[in-house]
Amino acid sequence: MQTESTQAASTKTPASTETPVRDPYYFNSQIGMWYTVWWDSEQSDPTYFQHHWVKETRIEPVKFGYYATDDEAKLEYDFRMFTQWGIDYLILDDTNNHLADSGNIANHINKIFKKAKKMGADAPKLCFAGGQPLLQNDEAGMIREMDTFYNYATRYAEQTYFWNGKPLFVNFNIPKNYSWQDPQNRFTMRPAGGHTSEGWKTRYQNNLMEIGMYGWVFDKQYEGSEVYGVTPGFSRSHNGLVTSADPLSRENGKRYQEAWLEAIKTNPKMIVIASWNDHAEETGIEAVKIVNGTIEGREYESENPYYYEQITQGYLALKTGYLEGFYYRAESETQVYRYENGALKKVSTPSKMTAVIVVPDDYYAWSGVSRNG
Repeated sequence: MQTESTQAASTKTPASTETPVRDPYYFNSQIGMWYTVWWDSEQSDPTYFQHHWVKETRIEPVKFGYYATDDEAKLEYDFRMFTQWGIDYLILDDTNNHLADSGNIANHINKIFKKAKKMGADAPKLCFAGGQPLLQNDEAGMIREMDTFYNYATRYAEQTYFWNGKPLFVNFNIPKNYSWQDPQNRFTMRPAGGHTSEGWKTRYQNNLMEIGMYGWVFDKQYEGSEVYGVTPGFSRSHNGLVTSADPLSRENGKRYQEAWLEAIKTNPKMIVIASWNDHAEETGIEAVKIVNGTIEGREYESENPYYYEQITQGYLALKTGYLEGFYYRAESETQVYRYENGALKKVSTPSKMTAVIVVPDDYYAWSGVSRNG
């Protein structure tokens, strides 16, 4: 088994507008992201249109269309891009039972681990989110799933994400089960729920103010905990389905951008993004095709389908600096700058859905990059 893959959290809290001594990183949180594993394509599966995921009306991704999760070219593209951005690990969404969809999810997960092993350092680490057996009061079934997950961690130790010295496992459950532990104590377990607000009433008895919640929809932050969650929004409006929780409008990117700003100012041990590609519940940040005016809070997304990807890339890069061609402004200012050839150059207000990275007020001084006209 590999050693712990975490890096110590910084003790620096970016706040002062005075020029600080520059640390190697402005923030140094570990970055996790939920990854949906059940998608199929018509080309990969002749029974594709019979699957319930299709009936839930999947929004079509821009670059690869209705891809299959186990498509090797797609996995390689994603993994290289995530690694370049600075995504440390993916949370594989196995919350619907490992053998669901006639074993299709399990087969996809196999392909994911094999591809990650083949790519080595070019792929992010992997961990599991599960918990369906425990939701059904089947503790024996839950233990069997944990055995399966630990088998992956053993066979693919170099591809597995470790936290506090053990493989990370995200326990997607209800509050009474948040503190459930693997009897063999093989994992570092962290709770998740449909919405993080579901755990608020149990925040002290389940130690959530220290460990936080790792998803699914971050409608509530547990301030001071090890994790800060970033969600673009939540809805099933495009498919006519309803949920027990109220939708969270994307506000045409405003919610996501503000969440990232607060996340890097907080500088927690962990930042978790939910999600890359759950388009059934509209939490995905992957670029998708949206017809203007058809989804509330996403009215202008077709003007820049890559907005959420660019915002993610830009904020992750702020650990060390700026990205060529990206736009920036300080949170208390209105002036926007474009980073070109090592300098921040003033520009007029960019068009709607331009990815502008709003930085903390002290960031310009920390970075030491000049601003000019």
